[in-house]
Amino acid sequence: MDDTTDSPNLLMVVVDCLRQDFLHRDAVDTPFLDGLRERGQECTELYATATTTTPAVASLLTGAYGERNGIQSLRRGSLSGDVDSMPEILGDAGYHTEAMATGPLVPETGLDRGFDTYECRDRDESMFSDWREEGIERLTDLPEPFAAFVHLWEIHEDIHVPREYDSSEYGETPYGRAFSALDREIEALVDAVPDDTVVAVVGDHGESITHRNNPIRLAVKSLRDAVKYYGGVDTRGVVERINQYCDQFGPDVDDHFIENGHGENVFDFTTNVPFVLAGPGVEPATVDAQVRQIDILPTLLDTLGVDHETDGDAIKPGVEDRVAYMRACGASLHRERNWARAVRYDDAKYVEYPERDWEPGVYDIEANSQELERTDDPDLEAELRERLPERGVDPTDVEMLEINERLEDLGYL
Repeated sequence: MDDTTDSPNLLMVVVDCLRQDFLHRDAVDTPFLDGLRERGQECTELYATATTTTPAVASLLTGAYGERNGIQSLRRGSLSGDVDSMPEILGDAGYHTEAMATGPLVPETGLDRGFDTYECRDRDESMFSDWREEGIERLTDLPEPFAAFVHLWEIHEDIHVPREYDSSEYGETPYGRAFSALDREIEALVDAVPDDTVVAVVGDHGESITHRNNPIRLAVKSLRDAVKYYGGVDTRGVVERINQYCDQFGPDVDDHFIENGHGENVFDFTTNVPFVLAGPGVEPATVDAQVRQIDILPTLLDTLGVDHETDGDAIKPGVEDRVAYMRACGASLHRERNWARAVRYDDAKYVEYPERDWEPGVYDIEANSQELERTDDPDLEAELRERLPERGVDPTDVEMLEINERLEDLGYL
């Protein structure tokens, strides 16, 4: 066990569905996070390993992709014994480890392994409810040094905006207004911990938010889903044209009209997530290089002075772009045959569907940031395909967790 006499504490706040672009959006009001960004290190081009909570959080806690950490989706696979997770690493270094999780992060996933205390609360127990005081009190009473993992669900659908924030001054959409309210609650969590605490605020994945309740979109998407996901028809050409036309209506937010949100795609608005780090030993900096979700754990360990090797690499100012691998493996994809794998590198993205006979999609993001026009570039396609990690085990051969009742309650099934 390491000497932890002078070790800083760690508070890791994971905000479900938090998009990177909303940290810079004038239409929302987030004074606390704005200040945290100014005094800490912010990554503007960090990409999630999956657009679904459980596999994304597994990568956050292990510094490894799902192909190695064992968690394939919301209900496929549990944490592999071949990887060490953050609570195990920091527990061995003398830290008390505590998790306050919600959503699909149930103990059956194995993500509770190594935590001294692991709670997965009901989704209605949030910082907008009576649970707020319990969460703050628990942080106040933690033995030092501690590593606390707090998972927040307040801007995940279905969103309930606190009354005092339900006006246009806090955002054009319920998502933006709830995020403005949540900014104050994150501040309350940070205020509850000692000054010698490293604070990390991260997103697990992003979200599509602007057209969710549009009845025309709902009808068109239902038809698209039936044809694409159940019929196996490649609908990308038609859908891309519809999105190009319809995206011009509504708030100026990077979304696509037909897409329902996370889990079913790997667009930048569902993969580009924030990572802000502040506290002892963290110098103010902005990292604009492309980095990965698997780089967050080694960055935290490096900041805490804990030596442990992971698949990711610590993020420091001046780093060069790294190849970002990502998957779409959510319940909204209607069967595992529709899962997608992708890599993003050098302002280009390659997307393939391993269980379908569709042609891969290659996107020149510098030329078309909306990812709605595929490019015919065989050399680029080959180069990006080579950067995909080995697929490993067939995900459909991995155990199915018996958590359907929980997922139904959360609205996934």
